[in-house]
Amino acid sequence: MKKALIIIGVVVVVLLAAMIAVPLIFKDQIYKKALDKANEMVDAKVELDGVNLSLFKSFPKVYAELNGLRIIGKGDFANDTLVSVGSVATTINLSSLWHMDEGIDVNEIIVDNPKVALKVNKTGKSNWDITTPGEQPATADTTASEMQLNLDKISVHNLSLSYTDESTPMSFSMNNGDFNLSGTMDGANSTLKTDAQVKNITFDYQGSRYAKDISLDMKTVLTANFDKMKFAVAENETHINKLPLKIDGSFALADSSYDFDLKFSSPGSGFNELLGFVPEEYQSYLKGVQTKGDVAFGGFVKGAYTENSYPAFGIDLKLDNGWLKYPDLPKAVENINLAASVKKPEGDLDLMTVDVNKFEANAAGNPVSANLSIAHPMSDMQLKGKLNGKVDFATVSQALPMDSMDIRGLLDASVQFDGPYSAIDKQQYDKFETEGKIQLKRFRMASKDLPMPVSISSADMTMNSRSISLASLKGNMGRSDFSASGSLSNYWPYILKDKTLKGNLNVNSNLLDVNQLMASMATTDTTKTDTNKMEAIEVPDHIDFTMQANINRILYDKMVITGTKGQVIVRNKKLLLDGLNMNMLNGQVTMAGSYETPQPQKPKFDFNLKIKGFDIPQAYRSLSTVRTMLPIASNSTGEFSTGMSISGFLNKNMEPVFQSFNGNGDVSTSNIQIVGAKVFQEIGKYFKKNKFDKVDIDNFATKFKIVNGGLDVSPFKTKIAGQEAVVSGHQTVSQDLDYKIDFKVNKGDLSGDINKYLGFVPGTENIQKLPVGVTIGGTFKKPDVKVDLNDAKKLVEQEFKKSSKKQIQDAAKKLGNELNKLFK
Repeated sequence: MKKALIIIGVVVVVLLAAMIAVPLIFKDQIYKKALDKANEMVDAKVELDGVNLSLFKSFPKVYAELNGLRIIGKGDFANDTLVSVGSVATTINLSSLWHMDEGIDVNEIIVDNPKVALKVNKTGKSNWDITTPGEQPATADTTASEMQLNLDKISVHNLSLSYTDESTPMSFSMNNGDFNLSGTMDGANSTLKTDAQVKNITFDYQGSRYAKDISLDMKTVLTANFDKMKFAVAENETHINKLPLKIDGSFALADSSYDFDLKFSSPGSGFNELLGFVPEEYQSYLKGVQTKGDVAFGGFVKGAYTENSYPAFGIDLKLDNGWLKYPDLPKAVENINLAASVKKPEGDLDLMTVDVNKFEANAAGNPVSANLSIAHPMSDMQLKGKLNGKVDFATVSQALPMDSMDIRGLLDASVQFDGPYSAIDKQQYDKFETEGKIQLKRFRMASKDLPMPVSISSADMTMNSRSISLASLKGNMGRSDFSASGSLSNYWPYILKDKTLKGNLNVNSNLLDVNQLMASMATTDTTKTDTNKMEAIEVPDHIDFTMQANINRILYDKMVITGTKGQVIVRNKKLLLDGLNMNMLNGQVTMAGSYETPQPQKPKFDFNLKIKGFDIPQAYRSLSTVRTMLPIASNSTGEFSTGMSISGFLNKNMEPVFQSFNGNGDVSTSNIQIVGAKVFQEIGKYFKKNKFDKVDIDNFATKFKIVNGGLDVSPFKTKIAGQEAVVSGHQTVSQDLDYKIDFKVNKGDLSGDINKYLGFVPGTENIQKLPVGVTIGGTFKKPDVKVDLNDAKKLVEQEFKKSSKKQIQDAAKKLGNELNKLFK
């Protein structure tokens, strides 16, 4: 870290010094040479947007400004920006330029919008190690000292700093940092004044967030010995959030280490100041809270910080006789006592220990107590802890706000554990003792975020090192009831290391009334415009659950679904259905497949379905896919069965995105009748009156494909209104039709006009069936039906040519008689 600061400082100093060392009229040459020199110094790419030199802005002083300074990594950190600075500006005493060997008088350096991103990759390599081969920071330091800067003030505005160590893993970040440093920055006896404000400090370690949105406000007076680079705290006023701190001691910058001897404490602090340490985003929950209690908070940092060792440090926190009361609630949380410490001797971080020796509180007569100790956090974490509590939620709500929730019921919990994490990793569960039980009775929770109040009559859980067992759980939500039993395993790695939580669950229900639940959801928030729409359900990560479901009856929309049985699995961020069976729409369904959310607002599905004996009218009313892809089903009765594979996407409201659908399958039908369909009304114009008003279609089987939401139907044979037919075709996702029906029509079923004129043609008496081609375009709502009689004409011509002379004479005589009747 020190090396990074030196390198960054040297780059800035060289760029500034080069620009003020020669006449101002050579600004372009200065800019190029300064940039070239900076790039020679580091194994990184230094970029600068521009330089501004002026004698007018601060005459008689010289104003110098660098704009858009960037240091960009190479190699393992190619294209990663180590430093990005909006601008660096300064003013220089013009007369000091004539004898720079005595130092350049720089009144102030102002740095705006700096962003520093420090990284350590998984191999332990850091992105700030950018010294060129053969070049050492000490050499650069010497070069810089040849042109010493006599600074009065340094100001940094809106600093963003991040540190990420992928090898640990650990991350630290802070934003909106403002720093002001003033005083003489050389000599053996200087005084420096610092003023710093930082917001949004965040610290993560091994997947856990230990600090979030912490703010820091620090005002300090330091006595400084720049010859020895040692600094002592003379005066200090610090606040972390609202917690006041006093810091005493000293620190020094040695050649290969930082040496600390610092102490801090929070004298005169009470419970209210301790609550000020709560991140800003949660402070609204503490508005108006009354508190009592004595707080003792302090600690130290002593020793050397090097590349391989950390200084000793310790933190102690104690709260005695804490008391907390919300202004609108009748009772208080009393007897709040806490004793906690973090300690580490000088050396490796693995020597650190964390102890919460005591935590206890009593909320309106509901006692809770806990303790925890952690050792060897970096190698083999040793854990020991205990939690006990008996809670009556009805009385707890008299002391703690529940927002919009109404919670009742009794909770009795007792958990204790002791052992090394390695025992869990190696599945040596006998070496990690865990024992616990959790009982819930007469529990009821109502909330605006729940569609219905949830009631649990009883739930019993027990814990050991291997698993958490749910012996029984019984409850209901509205008219819907449920019961469950099962177990969770691998829960310690899930809690501590973000590993996968495994579970097996048996769920039973006599009735699941989805209609009631969804109707209630639609009224829980009347401010939303689409309250009756579902939201996409994201499948969680690090979960491996197998649920065996058995639901006797499901009410969904207009459907009654019975006998639902099968496995529902959550694994690898996918929801898997394995042999899920149910009875619905007068038929049976078997489902298998997956649902996943790689993009949470765009769920993806891939299902295999086997459907037997679905009632077509019910399917049309209940299934949007049938209504969209087969709107003719609205005029139909009968049954269909199908086996199909289908995949595609849903939108953020869990509605089908039909143009994304692809699949294939086969379908068979039984007893289909179509009444009043426009397509058949158009075809019926060429047949006897009313022949196609009520159309019976013989049972058939065929194959189909779904391509981008369109439907391709393979040719199949059937009878339509008693006429032999071969049907095939295609429709698009927008319901544009392209179907063909090749009829073999009973001659007697054609319209009277056609039969009348056929009667005058010799040989047609030998024809029983005529080929008639029908093409269907347009849409289902507005079909474009065309009839092709060319094949029929050819057949008539063939039979005519076979006719005898007498047959032709008889036909001519018959035609003459009809004409005589017409003109008589």
